[in-house]
Amino acid sequence: MLAALNGTWSNQRQFDAAPAALKVPPSPTGEWLDHQHAVFARVHAPALGEQVLYLEWRNGGATGPVSRQRIWSFRRDAEGSLRMDFHAFVDGTPWVGKAQVAGAFETLTPAALRSYGPDCALRFVPRGAGAWRGAITSAQCTLTAASGRRMGIDAVVELDAQGLRYRETGTLADGRPAFRVPPLEPYRFERVLPP
Repeated sequence: MLAALNGTWSNQRQFDAAPAALKVPPSPTGEWLDHQHAVFARVHAPALGEQVLYLEWRNGGATGPVSRQRIWSFRRDAEGSLRMDFHAFVDGTPWVGKAQVAGAFETLTPAALRSYGPDCALRFVPRGAGAWRGAITSAQCTLTAASGRRMGIDAVVELDAQGLRYRETGTLADGRPAFRVPPLEPYRFERVLPP
């Protein structure tokens, strides 16, 4: 699965087909869809495990501003299920543009990251023919964000022959959305470049 995720992806086709009314700046409560150019790179980060992906998403295209940086670390749980731990960077600046730089992540440690925690690890289930689906719900995953707000997280990642779909939502204790990425439907990424 990591080999299938590894590479460069874009939701350009989805964005081009979206109505003009959705092509507005993202907001927690509004309806929107933006164009994301996404690099998923397998990296050597031994302090985080043996199966690690670095994500660097850019808004508007390959040279746009960085909109999302994450580390996804894959492992098997006690039952043998494939799990993926989310990690956000405390300050991702030193790693911008380093996805293909040999050794760039060798010294990355948990201290440089904000982990969603083990209760928020997505469980990935094979769906045949190389397809996978990983999900977590706000009933399973609650965390305190960098902003200090407590929220539940719902996330879904699906990978199959049609591409990669991604959606993540944070919901505050009073039911208001903290964020919705994106709000109406998942990002629908298609492969631009292989690993």
